[in-house]
Amino acid sequence: MARGGAIAAWAALLVLHPGAAYAHGVQGRAETPIPISAFFWVAGAVLIVSFAVLGIGWSRPRLTTVPWRAAPPWLSTTITSPVTLWLVRALVLASFLLVLAAAATGSRRLNENIAPLTIFVVWWAGLVPLSVLLGNVWQAVNPWVTLARLARLPDATQREPPAGLGWWPAAILLVAWAWIELVYPTAARPRLIAALIVGYSLVTLAGMAWYGVARWLERGEAFSVYTRVLASLSPVEVRAGRLGFRPPLVGVTRLSPGPAVVAFIVVLIGTVTFDGLSGSRFWEERDVIAAQRLIERGMDSFTAGIVVATIGLLVSLAVVLGAYEGCSWLAGRLGGWRDGGGSGRGAVALAHSLVPIALAYVVAHYFTLFVFQSQDLIRLASDPFGRGSDLLGTADHRIDFQLVSANTIWAVQVAAIVLGHVAALALAHDRALELSDGHRAAIRSQVPMLILMVALTVAGLWSLSEGMAES
Repeated sequence: MARGGAIAAWAALLVLHPGAAYAHGVQGRAETPIPISAFFWVAGAVLIVSFAVLGIGWSRPRLTTVPWRAAPPWLSTTITSPVTLWLVRALVLASFLLVLAAAATGSRRLNENIAPLTIFVVWWAGLVPLSVLLGNVWQAVNPWVTLARLARLPDATQREPPAGLGWWPAAILLVAWAWIELVYPTAARPRLIAALIVGYSLVTLAGMAWYGVARWLERGEAFSVYTRVLASLSPVEVRAGRLGFRPPLVGVTRLSPGPAVVAFIVVLIGTVTFDGLSGSRFWEERDVIAAQRLIERGMDSFTAGIVVATIGLLVSLAVVLGAYEGCSWLAGRLGGWRDGGGSGRGAVALAHSLVPIALAYVVAHYFTLFVFQSQDLIRLASDPFGRGSDLLGTADHRIDFQLVSANTIWAVQVAAIVLGHVAALALAHDRALELSDGHRAAIRSQVPMLILMVALTVAGLWSLSEGMAES
């Protein structure tokens, strides 16, 4: 079966388009001086050594407080002033409306319409570096927030969200987005994109009107919650309306242990895990067999492919969630944690440590997609509706697939996976020191987490190497 999903559909049409030869997860074969499989062993060894170093040299909690230094007043005033914010908001809103108009009225061909590329590559993949490098910029310039402000919707209403609601709306919407992106084969069709934008906008604005803009951003607007989680790793943070700086990574320790926090972060990891798995020969062989069995029972091939991929996505989420819940529960038992450190269970107490892994997976899997395919925005900017225009004189621009070599791509992917898991080990170790009865108990509690990190690292590198093998 085809890999499916919006990115695959977009990539397939790009392959047919002159000059486009690469797609998501297809970057050519890296010619490294040592076998690719050796990287698995080295990565696992790096984690084990890191665990030992943490155990020896990190004997007390260091991240219970997050240092923050205010930026120079002139810089803070310039960036956070209402004039700057509304200029950027107007630009983002105009781009949003342009994409919606192109999706609704422009060419139906993916490679001639600016909407699919903007949504699935430039925006979705671009939110990652934007949030990690510059902080929670998206929430400040979110077009739905701008529309809500223009409509004078309140920040909060008298309707209090249910106590157990937490991040569940955002988690559910993120799973729905992942299903559209990774499972539904024709999600990148411009008219469908227009319908999804309108539908999501109505849901978002209705939630803001019902609970208030700030409350819905905090819990229900999936992409604001997504960028807020990633921005917790950023060295840039605005406090009380003033721009400032903090050490990178440590802001994630301030994530509130509310309902569905674990589910939301696991969704970030599990969906990208399935994305990598679905491009492997291991999956494709089983995908074909399972779909064929459904077809033999009377199901059409289109629906059979969707059913099998949906099951694969749900199983991936369940496996990641089950493995993490099990290891974090065992960590709490070995460390003698009482009530998960006041958070209900160990999984919640350690949830923040998964965020660097989520970032690592996103960077490793979407690096090539963003670097290569986002270049096509230059061509499409001259003809966003696909009507043969050349507004900027860039209609003949072609993607430079020599911009980054296969070896460099592999190095970025390996570095992202390894460093992400090392950072996760450090964050989990620091929290264990905070919750455990003594240094030895903290080290003992982190053995299950080390096993989980090694397993996730090897699995991540394996899926990436499988993608290279298919190129």
